[in-house]
Amino acid sequence: MRILGVDEAGRGPVIGSMFIASFELDEGKVSELEDIGVKDSKKLSNKKREEIREKLDAIGSFTLMEIEASQIDEMREVMTLNEIELQGFVEVMKDSDADRFTVDLPEPNGDRFIRKMKKELPESFQSKNFVAEHGADDEYPEVSAASIIAKSAREKHVQELHQKYGYDFASGYPHDKPTIKFLETYMEEKGELPEETRMSWSTAEKIVKKSKQKSFEDY
Repeated sequence: MRILGVDEAGRGPVIGSMFIASFELDEGKVSELEDIGVKDSKKLSNKKREEIREKLDAIGSFTLMEIEASQIDEMREVMTLNEIELQGFVEVMKDSDADRFTVDLPEPNGDRFIRKMKKELPESFQSKNFVAEHGADDEYPEVSAASIIAKSAREKHVQELHQKYGYDFASGYPHDKPTIKFLETYMEEKGELPEETRMSWSTAEKIVKKSKQKSFEDY
């Protein structure tokens, strides 16, 4: 039986892209994933994650999708972040002929999420076995592998942005002080935010609003 797992990385950052990955393999090779230490990417050090990432190609195949910040902003005008994620999940599984599809659930109701995915997929998927669970990246090795691929891509993307701007703004998540510092400084110096900023995030909106108020007060 062929099985496929799906997960994302970079759902919540105010800077940069979101990456969605699928990983497909023969069910009989799951033990090989376990042997190389596959687990939820959030529980792996950067070094260990990259070591495992290099070994995955010999065990199965993957599909990787990048959704850029500007695309997320545009899509959020007509859909929720969960719906954007669903569209990405569908995109990375639609060409697969796997027998079972397992995804890390981004919303409360797994059965409803599965129905939504099937609605977007071709007729050939309607009789397939789907699993959508919270914590699937910790319970299903194929989802853990997808998590590692997506996280690896996201981390490389962030490192490229650090180099581009000559500033280590850490993860790009709103809770990281270096991220906020970078955005505020950039806004103050350039009068706008970096092109990789998710402008529909409240964090970005607040920084822009604060800058405009300060400019008005200075005037």
